[in-house]
Amino acid sequence: MGSRAVLEQEPLAAAWSWLLVLLLSIFAIAPLTYPGFFEASSGFLPAFNAAHPQQAPDWAGTTPAAQGEGQLPYLLTWPFLHLSGSGVVAVKWGYGLAFALGALGVYAWSRRWLGSGGGVLAAAVYTYLPWHLGTVYERGAYAEAWLWAFWPCLLWSIDHLSAGRRAYRVAAGAVGLLLLGAILWTQPGLALLSLPVLLAYGVIADPRRRRPAIATILVIALALLLLWVLARVDTGTQSLYQADYLYPFQLFSARWTLGGNAVQAADQPSFQLGVAAAGLALVAVALWLTGRRGKPRGLGAVLGFWAVALAVFLSLTLAWSARLWEFAGLRAFVVHPWQLLAVAGLPLAFLSGSLLRLDNRLAALPAWAGLLSLVVLSSYFYLAPEFTQVDPGTDPSAMFQPVSASQPAIVLLDYQMNEPSELEPTLAVTLTWQALAPLPDDYTVFLHVLRGADEKVAQRDSQPCDGACPTSTWVPGEIVVDRHQIALPEGAESDPLRLALGLYLLDSGQRAAVAGDGDTVILDAR
Repeated sequence: MGSRAVLEQEPLAAAWSWLLVLLLSIFAIAPLTYPGFFEASSGFLPAFNAAHPQQAPDWAGTTPAAQGEGQLPYLLTWPFLHLSGSGVVAVKWGYGLAFALGALGVYAWSRRWLGSGGGVLAAAVYTYLPWHLGTVYERGAYAEAWLWAFWPCLLWSIDHLSAGRRAYRVAAGAVGLLLLGAILWTQPGLALLSLPVLLAYGVIADPRRRRPAIATILVIALALLLLWVLARVDTGTQSLYQADYLYPFQLFSARWTLGGNAVQAADQPSFQLGVAAAGLALVAVALWLTGRRGKPRGLGAVLGFWAVALAVFLSLTLAWSARLWEFAGLRAFVVHPWQLLAVAGLPLAFLSGSLLRLDNRLAALPAWAGLLSLVVLSSYFYLAPEFTQVDPGTDPSAMFQPVSASQPAIVLLDYQMNEPSELEPTLAVTLTWQALAPLPDDYTVFLHVLRGADEKVAQRDSQPCDGACPTSTWVPGEIVVDRHQIALPEGAESDPLRLALGLYLLDSGQRAAVAGDGDTVILDAR
């Protein structure tokens, strides 16, 4: 199909397509406008990081080096933190901007190949991929959400390195270097794993390259060699288990875990590709392979590249790739193999949007509008996270590191105490907890009422909720309200009191460490 025919089939003027892309992303952003904060598995940690952008993400010692988050996404929230004074508000704005920028980036990149109509469809698919929505509302992976925004923008700059005048190409190169630095400063491990594909795309997409297949193989080989060398420098967290790999059925399963169930409790998010994205991509590949509608000039190589890239990414998440992960040292860059599903969003979006170029009948307005509606409606259920109205402020009251853990995993978000009196000499304590990871052990809470310097006048030891909500049942991100009643001796109610709080294992007596220092938190009871 020629370029003139493509233009004739465009369902909407290009100028209006930008606005439509933004309007379509509203449904993904809408949950962020709900009061409070959603109970993702990362809990309030992104909000605490946003409240400390200069120290994020290591201010609480919860992030491994290459496998963890970078500082840039939290620095981007500084204007919203300055205006609102709230880390929760700042990080919600950050998530919203990442959604919008990702959608616009996909459209700006893909419309060169797919036209305005195909670009809008690709942007919608990218925005409403279940894994994309789950990254925000289920996992709360704030830095990864910004990678989704930066990747398509980087592809746009790669496309324009060989287009237009020299000054234009230089500008595109400068933007590309900035975006490359941005992804490395956002989540370095996952960004490095994406480099072979980004570099190979630059070779395939360059119309001046005469032997793209050979050049692409060389580029991928050099990039993989670089990754292999870097993996030997920093081996990362050696916690890759067989359970971290996926089975093929999980990629196409209809199961979703928002609302908290056994799968989410085991720290296993939903891994589905989504019925719309997977279906449209499969149809596009079938049309491209059969060639019944004709292959648009210049699009075939790019379609083939993204189809192969998608197959590679998905294969690397499955159990049969375990030996490759071990040999290549890829686990130095990510904690879980299924994190590569993030990079798979690019080929899924591109292949889905290519339908309008592969079959011009789908570019007619009724069919095109139907495809957009299918994409949004098929993912609408995923936009219903659980919210909490708890507001811990800019800092948690305390963070605890379990005995067997390498980083803090239990957060004391808030505490409240009553004012004891002679008529009611009882100290009522309400503790608000949140787990950041599954807890294999049941911890006992100790509360010591102190008078003066360190005189203990009363104490209470019990599992949370009097044993009704043991820590081993806590779902990451879930809010747990734990109430305690401590009887005070006669006359103690009139003295200045403090409360010593901590967690320990009943069988061994080992205490969970407090992030910062020691194993006990001192709280004012007045």
